[in-house]
Amino acid sequence: MKESNESNKKNEFEKELDDLKEWEENQYNPGYYIGTGRIPEPIKGVGKYPFIQIIIGLIILIPIIIAIIDETDVLNIISFIIPAIIGLSLIYGGIIKLINMKKIRKGNKLH
Repeated sequence: MKESNESNKKNEFEKELDDLKEWEENQYNPGYYIGTGRIPEPIKGVGKYPFIQIIIGLIILIPIIIAIIDETDVLNIISFIIPAIIGLSLIYGGIIKLINMKKIRKGNKLH
């Protein structure tokens, strides 16, 4: 049973890679149907893993933290406002997803 589950995951992953490759090769070909305009599955799948989202947010915030510690100019710190908002929103979204996932798992265990 475990072996079958692993092969299904591998086949699904390979299909996602093939879909992404087709999309990359044909995204600019006029008239070529590459899907319904939705986000490609491998990219959309990142939302399923909130830890990745939190790590990306932290990576974005690292230069801001370094700039504040080095006491750089106010103008330099102001230039970090948009990346700071993006990084904080990624971290916040990842934490909210983690909390919701734990609530769902806890709810499933009770039933």
